[in-house]
Amino acid sequence: MRPYLASAALLLALGGATLAAGDMMTQLKAKADAARGGERAKLCMEYARQELESANNLYNGGQLDEAKAEIEQVVAYARKGEDAATASGKQLKETEIKLRKLAERLHDIGNSLDFEDRGPVKQAIDQIQQLRSDLLVKMWGPQAAPKGRS
Repeated sequence: MRPYLASAALLLALGGATLAAGDMMTQLKAKADAARGGERAKLCMEYARQELESANNLYNGGQLDEAKAEIEQVVAYARKGEDAATASGKQLKETEIKLRKLAERLHDIGNSLDFEDRGPVKQAIDQIQQLRSDLLVKMWGPQAAPKGRS
């Protein structure tokens, strides 16, 4: 009977950790939505990063529809972060770096998927690269637009 109790305790602990992570994501999203200026940019980009890792876990678990929905959230919060950085003039460089890292991570995730499942990830990469390009142009002028793949 003890092995069953140990297994049950482990499952409860893992379930509790998952709920705690979900609560933390909900709190981060609420903070990002309520923040202003550079702080909003920072929080939105952090939420997008964490949401991307959650989407990756869903892809790995075979939950494609849920993962696609989270990828859409990644793009939405990346856009909110870029908008906040541009509007406030704060966190511009940091936001650009985080957009580049999001695109790189999306590329890695896309390469791990079956070919027919890559479409939404490819779209997200294109959208985030466009946000990054727009941000670079706003920071440095038209000559700063990335040429080709970065």
